[in-house]
Amino acid sequence: MRDFFSLDGSFNRYGGFVADTLILSLIWIFFSIPIFTIGAATSAMFYVSTRRIANREGYITSDFWQAFKTNFKRATLLWLIILGFALLLIFNIFNIEHVGGMAAILLPAQIIFLVEILFISVYVFPVTARFDMSLWQTIKSCFFMANRHLLTSLTCSVILIALFLGSWIMPLIFFAAPGVYAILASYMLMRIFKKYRPEMDRDPILELQELEAKRAEERRWSDIGSLEEGDESFTASDDDNIINTDSDSEVVASDTENNNDTEGGI
Repeated sequence: MRDFFSLDGSFNRYGGFVADTLILSLIWIFFSIPIFTIGAATSAMFYVSTRRIANREGYITSDFWQAFKTNFKRATLLWLIILGFALLLIFNIFNIEHVGGMAAILLPAQIIFLVEILFISVYVFPVTARFDMSLWQTIKSCFFMANRHLLTSLTCSVILIALFLGSWIMPLIFFAAPGVYAILASYMLMRIFKKYRPEMDRDPILELQELEAKRAEERRWSDIGSLEEGDESFTASDDDNIINTDSDSEVVASDTENNNDTEGGI
């Protein structure tokens, strides 16, 4: 029980995580008040949340503000584009009866386009937060990922709609909903992002340790190779000595035979 309430215990760790999520929600709400800044605020929120789940050090407020400033223009343009298309499609759906007999064809098409916009919006702001791309490249990449990873797209969309409806029914939920969605979505989206960039959010200290371990392993194998070469040289030298010894024996034997011949002659 004492470990549970210690500084490194589960209570402080999870309590701090909940507090960070609530703070992140409140910051997002504050920066989203002008409405047109929702895109930049959402991008900054995902920058913080994706780094938090990767255990990267930093401060919520400073990280949020830095990401908000850096991605403001691109995220705002993307938000306005998505909002414009979504409002147009919703307007068309609610006024579909004015097209008469074409409604049976146009209504399903409008709904499909609206769902596609929703799926793309799941990826747009996290991608803007973590990747340096042009506006068109961001849209293409999000369209590709939204349709390739349909299960993640659907899951994040359901969570987003559920939190929106929950906030509509119980307004107090709204003060925690943005951060909760960002954290839950970040866990799923980061798995996808790392398929395209495996080195993303790797700990530089861990990378340095792995590099040092790799170099130490290479040095060890190099030393083993040097020892094996030395043993081979030593063995070859011994063989030469044996051959020289045999040659000396032959010389000695030859001298003995010559002496015997000399003695016999006398």
